[in-house]
Amino acid sequence: EAAVDLLAGLTAQPDDDVPPYDAAVLEREAALLTDWWIPAAGGDLSPDLRAEYLALMADVTSGVEADRSALVLRDYHAENLLWLPDREGLARVGLLDYQDALLGHPAYDLVSLLEDARRDVPPALATAMIERFLSARPDLDGEEFRAGYDALGAQRNAKIVGIFARLCRRDGKPHY
Repeated sequence: EAAVDLLAGLTAQPDDDVPPYDAAVLEREAALLTDWWIPAAGGDLSPDLRAEYLALMADVTSGVEADRSALVLRDYHAENLLWLPDREGLARVGLLDYQDALLGHPAYDLVSLLEDARRDVPPALATAMIERFLSARPDLDGEEFRAGYDALGAQRNAKIVGIFARLCRRDGKPHY
């Protein structure tokens, strides 16, 4: 709850000096799946199939790519959060690894927190936390937010498998 409350507060205060999480960034990240994971898994992807995948991903993310309403930290998960019980309110949660922040859709970091592959969040808890977030952000349309949440979840997972394949193949870090 504290992590969701902090996130709701952070997303409501965008900073115009932060670069945009735009269509080009979303596409570059989605391409990590085709450029790194598919070859690592032994697949052979034609240029036409790669272009078709990127067009489909652009279609999926078309509802979120123009949104610059929120500060998006991009690595908002348990390992980058510090519990500071001696503090009060939003200051009870400390943040690590936010140097790659962009301005984008307010659902991205909530997806990162609730859909993290390293831990199982029961569906009922995830639903409750989405509702908590939306309650703290009454300016957001719940249906549009949930659609963005789903689209960014798909894009983010494509990005993650590509990043970890790249870490292994290019950077020699197979432990990932």
